[in-house]
Amino acid sequence: MKRRTFISLLGGASLWPLTARAQQSSAPRKVGVLFPGLLGPDRERLITEGLVRELGGEKVVLVVRSAEGNGQLLGKYAAELVMDVDVILAVASDSLVAARQASKTIPIVALDLESDPVANGAAQSLNRPGGNVTGIFFDAPEIAGKWIQIIREMVPKTRTVALLYDTHLDQTQLKSGEETARKLGIGTLRLGVDQPSEFRSAFQRAVDAKVDAVLVHSSPIFVDQAAAIAGLGREFRLPTIGLFPIYAKVGGLVSYGPNNFELFKQAGGVAGKILRGAKSAEFPIQRPTHVSFLINLSTAKLLQLTVPASLSALADEVIE
Repeated sequence: MKRRTFISLLGGASLWPLTARAQQSSAPRKVGVLFPGLLGPDRERLITEGLVRELGGEKVVLVVRSAEGNGQLLGKYAAELVMDVDVILAVASDSLVAARQASKTIPIVALDLESDPVANGAAQSLNRPGGNVTGIFFDAPEIAGKWIQIIREMVPKTRTVALLYDTHLDQTQLKSGEETARKLGIGTLRLGVDQPSEFRSAFQRAVDAKVDAVLVHSSPIFVDQAAAIAGLGREFRLPTIGLFPIYAKVGGLVSYGPNNFELFKQAGGVAGKILRGAKSAEFPIQRPTHVSFLINLSTAKLLQLTVPASLSALADEVIE
């Protein structure tokens, strides 16, 4: 697919110490952004806000490489970035793999909501990563338990759930969902999707298998297709629960998880700290600090589901 490259410049009065400025050439510092889908202006703006918050007016260039769903391009783009940037912001597990393969020395800030950084070898520990990777990772086992609990309260007779996941990404979330469901006596059906054109056939498989709900796992591609996924859930009369607030806002039954767009600002801030001198080997890996719980009441009515008062009371937002 055609590469999309965006370059933006943050400028203004410098707030860095004179010693830091003296170490720089006249050229601005560069942050490479490696993204498996199409980054787009909203995500770019949030990353920029995080950088500005840390760097003040220091000039920084964003060099963006968007693979637009073609995972084979990530390795090529990562190799290009390591030749030209000071820090790489790798979004999603497949981007992190590509960035790590491209360099063992350039600092990498990950925004990875799919994998475990210790289990995949990216870090020695959360508090002291020990290598060139730090950033924001997600606690998949905990969220899987919450999802199953919510679905069981919404659909008390749940016996089988389908797990919709991006085949290009690390499958820690998927395995956590399967393990949690198994412990609760609930069966699972894997619905691996390679590209958005496969969503409809995946939902048809779920209906044919008579599953009771669909759990939508983390993927930047899925976020951009949230309305399509939610629409298929409504069309096929299947309750869906997703990680990010956007799912419930565009018609999914429930969302429970962090605000992924706000995490881009947080990741930009981490990249800014690295540019200010923090060492990736010593900078503790972060977890999302807040999760949001949204229920779409109109979708519940369409699916003829009664939302328990206990869940409504806990929700951050009930969408009419």
